[in-house]
Amino acid sequence: MLFPVADMPPALTRESVDRGQLSRKVRGEERRARALERLVDVFAKRGYQAATVDHLIAGGQISMGSFYKDFEGKEDCFVAVYDLVEAEARERIAAAVPAQADWAATATCGVRAAVEYAAGRPMAARLVLLEAQTGGERALGRYDATLKALAAFLREGRSQAGAAEDLPASFEDATVSGLAWLLQSRLAAGRIEDPGELWPLMARMVLEPYLGATGAEKAIRAHS
Repeated sequence: MLFPVADMPPALTRESVDRGQLSRKVRGEERRARALERLVDVFAKRGYQAATVDHLIAGGQISMGSFYKDFEGKEDCFVAVYDLVEAEARERIAAAVPAQADWAATATCGVRAAVEYAAGRPMAARLVLLEAQTGGERALGRYDATLKALAAFLREGRSQAGAAEDLPASFEDATVSGLAWLLQSRLAAGRIEDPGELWPLMARMVLEPYLGATGAEKAIRAHS
């Protein structure tokens, strides 16, 4: 005679099986998240080109089987790490922007939060700003998409009162490239030594063409 479900041992009930499957899934996701966080430093310190799968397995503290279960290879792993860092940076920046902020406040607070993030997480910033450019086609596509999204946001500043009317069509792309170069040069040198000096400089680069020098300084002072 079959046991009624209610009389079955807990380990054999459907509910307990589902819980066990969920628990394994959660543990797997947590293991992968911990590995990705450790892999930020591996890629940033060794560089994408020099890092091998053996380096990633050792640095990520995962097995060969787990690595190939989670990733197709080194490039796929790098893209996953890039996505992790970018999501973290976006979250940090979004949290720094006040609710109902206008374009100027969003730009000012966004620049400050981005610089402070890069200063506090230099290995993560190095991965996104430097290593992504040699991390394969997919990584480069991610990097280019990030820059284009920033340029699209800056372009909204053209609607600000007093914005220069004769800005070339490629102005925002050039501005974003200049901002990225500033951060890249600091990161390549080792670290961002004075984020409190750097972020107002970068904020002026962003704001002055749209708000003028006086308007830019006012926005910077309001969020210092």
